[in-house]
Amino acid sequence: MAITIREIHTRRELRQFVRFPFWLYAECPHWVPPLIRAEMALLSPESNPAFEHSDVTIRTAWENGRMAGRIVGILNHKEAEFIGEKHVRFGWFDFIDDKRVSEALIHSVEKWAREKGATRVKGPYGFNQLDKNGWLTEGFDLAGTANTIYNYPYYPLHIESLGYVPDLCWVEIKMYLPEKFPERFTRYKDLAQRRYHLKTRHPSSKADMPKMGRQLFDLLMDTYQGLPGFVPISKKQQEQYVRRYLRFLRKDFISVVYDQNDLPIAFGIVLPSMTKAFQKARGHLFPFGFLHFLAARQWNDTADLALIGVKEEWRKKGAHSLVFTDIGNAVLAAGIRQILINPMLETNKHVLSLWKNFDHHIYKRRKTFIKYL
Repeated sequence: MAITIREIHTRRELRQFVRFPFWLYAECPHWVPPLIRAEMALLSPESNPAFEHSDVTIRTAWENGRMAGRIVGILNHKEAEFIGEKHVRFGWFDFIDDKRVSEALIHSVEKWAREKGATRVKGPYGFNQLDKNGWLTEGFDLAGTANTIYNYPYYPLHIESLGYVPDLCWVEIKMYLPEKFPERFTRYKDLAQRRYHLKTRHPSSKADMPKMGRQLFDLLMDTYQGLPGFVPISKKQQEQYVRRYLRFLRKDFISVVYDQNDLPIAFGIVLPSMTKAFQKARGHLFPFGFLHFLAARQWNDTADLALIGVKEEWRKKGAHSLVFTDIGNAVLAAGIRQILINPMLETNKHVLSLWKNFDHHIYKRRKTFIKYL
């Protein structure tokens, strides 16, 4: 039977789209299911401000009356303006192990991209660098994390057979914490504080987190804009991300460094690992899913380093030592014994060098792929 491609137009169809990987990965212990309500919101123009500056097509593949795959195509006009040409991103690309399905889906997005005047198609990406990006290429026998894509090994094989080549490569690091945080970081911190009059702060309360979140986004944009794949994020999007992650944050796991003029110059955000909570919740916060997240926030031996950034002019002045010491002591006090560091570009030597004084190893790799139209 021929593969049929359908474009999503209704809420019912979108719900089918969101639920597809729950069937595809039903027997996979390593897949981490998203919250269905959050996925629906992310892919709806009514609730995601990224649609204000993006053209989006959401499609599914069908055979014999059953869904066999899905894909999203995104033309982000902020990215096009930033890089000077139109690139279409593909994301949410899942399919059974049948090349007819993957080929039909990606070719439908390529056709759409040409109609939009795009010169390249690349992915998997979300709307920007804070969404889930990159397919796993090593580490298939390990559980995913809440903010990464888990995929079957055949995904990269399919896309390369369809004319795509690797574009960006990421590594993920597992870091083991000592029983006591290294004294040398305390010395570096004390020296930097005295020499440059630096200070660290945590959010004082839950109510303080949105305000600090807005400051962090300004710093995030400043520290990340030179990296490949960077996309400017609107103020509305920033507010959305703060609201999305607020429920998972612990204020003692957030550290922001300020200079003598009270301007933020460095930050780090660590989250208690929510992998098992997401797996137990099976896509739903209610009626009982939220209990797993509450437990994960308070009782956990694993954390995820979500974001870290240091202004370029402060990178050789020890500002990162304040972040490390501040968060390091907090996570140790909370019983955390290992930290999983979110994907980092393997070309980002500055960030990769930050872990050299810790017991760590690369435990996963992932890639995005690109095709010139």
